[in-house]
Amino acid sequence: MTDLQKVFQAMNFEQSTEQGMTYNSRVLFVDALNTFLRSYAAIPTLDDDGNHIGGMAGFLRSIGATIRDFKPTRVVIVFDGKGGSQRRRKIFPQYKSNRKPPTRLNRQYDLTTEQQEADNMKYQLISLIEMLECLPVTVFTLENIEADDVIAYGSELVTAQGGKSIIYSTDKDFLQMVNENVRVYNPVKKKTFDIDTIIETYGIHPDNFVFYRALLGDTSDNIDGIRGAGDKTVRKLLPELINSNISVDYTFIEQKFTDVKKKPKLIENILNNKDIIERNLQLMELRDVNISVDSKMKIVHKMDTMKTDLRKMDLTKLMIRSKLMSAFPNYDMWLTTSFAALTRFNNGSDNNNTTKL
Repeated sequence: MTDLQKVFQAMNFEQSTEQGMTYNSRVLFVDALNTFLRSYAAIPTLDDDGNHIGGMAGFLRSIGATIRDFKPTRVVIVFDGKGGSQRRRKIFPQYKSNRKPPTRLNRQYDLTTEQQEADNMKYQLISLIEMLECLPVTVFTLENIEADDVIAYGSELVTAQGGKSIIYSTDKDFLQMVNENVRVYNPVKKKTFDIDTIIETYGIHPDNFVFYRALLGDTSDNIDGIRGAGDKTVRKLLPELINSNISVDYTFIEQKFTDVKKKPKLIENILNNKDIIERNLQLMELRDVNISVDSKMKIVHKMDTMKTDLRKMDLTKLMIRSKLMSAFPNYDMWLTTSFAALTRFNNGSDNNNTTKL
């Protein structure tokens, strides 16, 4: 039994029949750009002409494997919208300004230029999205909204409907979303994070995780933290972070150390930099996410819309055009055991062009 299967069995996800199951009973949310860029950089797959296709191949393989393990009723694949970082850059102009294009492992620098690499990555991403549209998955992007916000609000909607979610991403920001109904799967660590796993790994309860992150900052997003705030020091001075019944925030720290005459240097730095903490919380907070009502209604509409059609003929044509078939030697078996399973809620209403396997 795989790691994912064990976790979802504990969440009562393993059911032998579909009785009582709905389209949103167990939803796999995919942080799409995170997954694509990681695949592009790490998967060395080449087509028969020696061109890199690892971004497309790695993405489809990894999501297909997760579908086999998780057996979701639905898959929602979310890309960052155009101008997705705009809201957070209004708060902090340097947000993600340190990001650089990924460098793939098997790149031959003497044969490809930076522009050729950028063109290839763009081609793979566009081709991948076209292929995803042929599959029984929901592909979603909202202009000026990051994927993190869409996934966070979407998982809250699933919970409100009595469903369960797993978020597929390596982004630590999602760990704040973990509760009895939401898990995070990190495909690099091959580890599923539930409440207990987060406490064991970080010594922090998910309810306090965003404040903990706000103190440390996030170098991957170019967010500076409080000077002197390292993992061990923060947990030593604030052991309450591990408790679910204690909300650790600026006010809590202020009250805890009110009568301490000689305060630790880190505590002084925290108390003297409330503005940095508040800024970081605005940048990192995903629970009760701060997006417009209009954006929330668009997410509600998307989550209420079924997408269960599998257009195998169109998908095959696109995979041949992209020279991907060599990466899937057992193509029919791969499709049957992964994405085809997502058509089981199909009542024929949304798939006049569906090709049966």
